[in-house]
Amino acid sequence: MRRRSSVIYNPCVQTPTLSLGYLDGGVIAVFLLAILGLGFSAKLRDNSVLQYLAAGRSLSMPAFVATLVSTWYGGVLAVGDSVKAFGFGGILLFGVPYYVFAIIYALFFAERVRNAEQISIPERLAQRWGKPAGLTAAILIFMMAVPAAHVLMLGTMLHLFTGWDLKVAIVVATAAGTLFLYKGGMLADVRAGLLAFVMMYVGFFVIAGWCLTHYPPSDALQHLDPALKKWNGGVGWFGFLTFFVLGSWTLVDPGFHQRVASARSPQVGKRGLYVCVAFWMLFDILSMITGLYAISILNPSLSGLEFFPRLGNQILPPGLRAIFLCGLTGTILSAMVGYTLVSGATFGREFLARLKPSMQEKEVKKWTRVGFAASCVLAVGIAFVVKNVVLDLWYAYTGPIIGALLLPVTAAYVPRLRLKSSSGWATASMLAAFITSFAWLIWCKRTDNPEYKVSVSGQEIVLGTLIPGLIVSAVVLGVGELSGRRALKT
Repeated sequence: MRRRSSVIYNPCVQTPTLSLGYLDGGVIAVFLLAILGLGFSAKLRDNSVLQYLAAGRSLSMPAFVATLVSTWYGGVLAVGDSVKAFGFGGILLFGVPYYVFAIIYALFFAERVRNAEQISIPERLAQRWGKPAGLTAAILIFMMAVPAAHVLMLGTMLHLFTGWDLKVAIVVATAAGTLFLYKGGMLADVRAGLLAFVMMYVGFFVIAGWCLTHYPPSDALQHLDPALKKWNGGVGWFGFLTFFVLGSWTLVDPGFHQRVASARSPQVGKRGLYVCVAFWMLFDILSMITGLYAISILNPSLSGLEFFPRLGNQILPPGLRAIFLCGLTGTILSAMVGYTLVSGATFGREFLARLKPSMQEKEVKKWTRVGFAASCVLAVGIAFVVKNVVLDLWYAYTGPIIGALLLPVTAAYVPRLRLKSSSGWATASMLAAFITSFAWLIWCKRTDNPEYKVSVSGQEIVLGTLIPGLIVSAVVLGVGELSGRRALKT
């Protein structure tokens, strides 16, 4: 029987590029050609906007599950960041809340989203509360869907493959990775996502299995900082609550919504979500194992975004190394394309076309493609200045948007929560919530409070950026509801 290594931490001098041999290069080249070939070969059944943006609402169960799983976990390099920062707590902070809210979505939203004529969140809010609400939601959705995190991660992979300057790598990866989207729309995204889904799991089974069979788990745990062994990642009970509430992102995420709306039937959307949750749980286990070994094996000063590719480069043999790197790259690429699609559609169809109702479908598609480019340019600009995907983008930047959208979107889809307030109150709640949370974000940045803490009775509490906006949204909608009920009585 092969003896497993008892040496875990083995820091080495990090070279600018990964150590890829001819076999690795060949495997990666074939994979990239395959995923691009799948994207470019997508053939639309017709030239309608519905076919272009929602694949004609015909996604089968396998296509639905594969594309949603790979898109939703496209921030795979940031998982390394989260494990480095929170250790075992990463699953409870960035896993369990999303399982819970995905199940809530399946129970209360999925069938209604698929049965509705509207295929987007802004369209639904416009139908429920009028044009101003739809336009406000479109601006917020565009900001949320801009794929800055995925652009940064794909650029990081290209940087590690080639040694190019990171900014150059980000620009090249973004341009090359979204080209097939202009032709094939969602169908191209789905075809590429199927291959990305397969490689995502094959790659992580390879590296997690290699770690477990070559390095004793006890040694890996022994080298972990005690703080990383805490169930809540060391953020405390209230901090855990703010991360848990952040999982409500699922209920308002435009990519999530678009795929459910594009399912072949309401049953595919609902049952498919349960299957997705099972796959997400499996992936979280594999990525957590991999991340904990990365902490033990690699130099702790290494960027969390480089944890996974550097670990695969250091411990896997040629061939297997390439398979793992293909899993990382394909998953990021699939997610970047998915969110670029949503942001472009929001720009062209939900914003410009709503301002100009007479716009023809051909024009909508043209402006949607312009939206792709605008979204990518903005994403690249954000990626140039972002330091931490998990805390700067997912936790901080997205919080104000979720806090603004969560209650109006929920009220638009769940009959028991339908509000009787006028359309102006829904729009006001989104604007007030976003401005409040974003002002709090800026204040914390300016006062060197990166964890968004407040002091209550002498005790520091991690407040985050979502909760302030959510409270303001609830207050504004509550006042509007009271006003609406009084108006009905009179």
